[in-house]
Amino acid sequence: MTQDQKTESSENSDVFKTRGFQKIDKAVNQSIAIVKQAKLGQRDVLPTSWKRLNKNLLGGLQKGKMYVIAGRPGVGKSAFSNQLIFDVLDTNAGKKLIVLYWTFEMPGYQQVMRSASKDVKKQIGDLLSIETPLTDIDFKTYASKVQKYGKYPIYFNNIPRTMEYIMNTNEELALQHPSHTVINLFDHSRLIRGNEDTELRRLNTISKGCMWMQSKLGTVNILLSQLNRNIEQEHRAKNQYQPLLTDLFGGDSIGQDAHVVMILNRPNDLYGITAEYCGEDPHGLLACHVEKNRDGLLGMIGYEADMSTFTIKERK
Repeated sequence: MTQDQKTESSENSDVFKTRGFQKIDKAVNQSIAIVKQAKLGQRDVLPTSWKRLNKNLLGGLQKGKMYVIAGRPGVGKSAFSNQLIFDVLDTNAGKKLIVLYWTFEMPGYQQVMRSASKDVKKQIGDLLSIETPLTDIDFKTYASKVQKYGKYPIYFNNIPRTMEYIMNTNEELALQHPSHTVINLFDHSRLIRGNEDTELRRLNTISKGCMWMQSKLGTVNILLSQLNRNIEQEHRAKNQYQPLLTDLFGGDSIGQDAHVVMILNRPNDLYGITAEYCGEDPHGLLACHVEKNRDGLLGMIGYEADMSTFTIKERK
């Protein structure tokens, strides 16, 4: 038997099919098709209105990927992810999207109030009449502005659930709405229920559950996560408390399985830093450190943040 005959015989072997192998020529053709789609402006991607973030993410959020947004308590993870979700829905208004918002830390109405706070330029304390009653005009303005949020395809689930419950829900939804893309937003990872004996094992279960939904159902998963306290150790001050991937709580599972890890920091507000931070003025800065990105770019993206009204804008 000649070498060519041996090669042809091996390619026709049933072993490759039964063991799940795919010959490289199929991957080549897939790559050509994807590049052609991009050339024609037909990529299946969910861009945001944040141009620098889109560049780092190669166009925006993509199906079948997990995005981790991490930070210390109070840094603004919920505000950042809220604006990201509403922004994605606005930018992709013609696409069939469903957002499952697993908001275990605060009820849905509170998330809406925080998002609407920037629209009416009122702090939460003002909206709740803490010091003085909200005027009739301001109340009517708020009631009018907030109505737009009721039109978004967002569904809140405020009761802590297990990963099995979440996976089953996504599977049922995929059967009922096969043409829709589902975005899961988990606020946050440590509040998902589980029977594992350690928190790290539970985070591993969450991570693997997300991977299953991404692979089988093509979901987009956005997971809010905490940092451990390593960043606040005294010797980190000389590095201006810039976060690292190792600061991610449960980094061995969450960090490895995520396609993108974005770590948020407010250097002036949290740590009193006044010197230039990653080339940016730290005052009012919400720094988004893209610490892991399997396909796109790494680096810090600067946002101007007014957390009194939860207003976040990308710096130019």
